Amino acid sequence: MSKDKKKEEKEKQTTTEAVEETKQPADEIAEETAADDGAGAGQADSQKAQQPDASAQAEAAAAEMKSRYLRLQADFANFKKRTATEKQQISEVVKMDVLQNILPVIDNFERALQVPQDSLSDELKSFVDGYTMIYKQLMTVLEKEGVTKIDAVGKPFDPNYHQAVMRVPSDEYDNDVVVEVLQEGYLLGDKTLRPAMVKVAFNG
Repeated sequence: MSKDKKKEEKEKQTTTEAVEETKQPADEIAEETAADDGAGAGQADSQKAQQPDASAQAEAAAAEMKSRYLRLQADFANFKKRTATEKQQISEVVKMDVLQNILPVIDNFERALQVPQDSLSDELKSFVDGYTMIYKQLMTVLEKEGVTKIDAVGKPFDPNYHQAVMRVPSDEYDNDVVVEVLQEGYLLGDKTLRPAMVKVAFNG
């Protein structure tokens, strides 16, 4: 073989190797690019998958906050009702205590007014008239507060409204019927402020 042919073959071989070397990085770059594209697509898919999760978490948090708000609102409404009820109960207890302390004063007024008017002088009669006016005014105030006398005579004995201190025979009333009131009883609305002290019929 001539030297020229050997030289040509050697140059061809060198050229082929250079082309192969050039191809190899290009292939590697293509592979790397494809890998990067795949990673980017994976990240995009991951972000798309995470978006519904974040939305669901936000909705759950909002629902929980709303539930807490509604519970707090209901608790506050119950607190207001309970407080109003307690205030009313306290007010009624205080009111009953005050009125119970006034009742003995009413009893004294009524005893004083039972004095026979015929035996009084004109001066005492005018005094009793003023006394009567004060008594009526006091009773009007009590009635405005819901205080009323217990109607006892002729009614069956009821321990909720009557306090029996004596049993007496009676031609007018049957057994266990109130014959006479010894001390007036009073109601505050539908509650017994003080039971009436009474005599009850007992015919054996």
